[in-house]
Amino acid sequence: MHTEFNNETLRVSGDITVKTLTGETFERFQQQCRLKGIVAVDFSGVNHADSACVSLLLEILRRRKDSIRLTGIPESVRALSELYEIKDWLKS
Repeated sequence: MHTEFNNETLRVSGDITVKTLTGETFERFQQQCRLKGIVAVDFSGVNHADSACVSLLLEILRRRKDSIRLTGIPESVRALSELYEIKDWLKS
């Protein structure tokens, strides 16, 4: 997983799976979510995603009580959000 902050958007790319999301990567993501200039998180660069990506989305929503746009959420993650009954939380 790779992240880049540009033009008020945190862009996430690469694979986000239980095999690729390390503790270090998750911690860095948490720190980036605390940045005040972020208004959107874009997942359109994600190649493969599973429940690990759901955990990132929940981390964003937990840390950012203010309005933040979630864009480019992979279809596999949308399907999981329906299964976990949290799809209404992921408005994008």
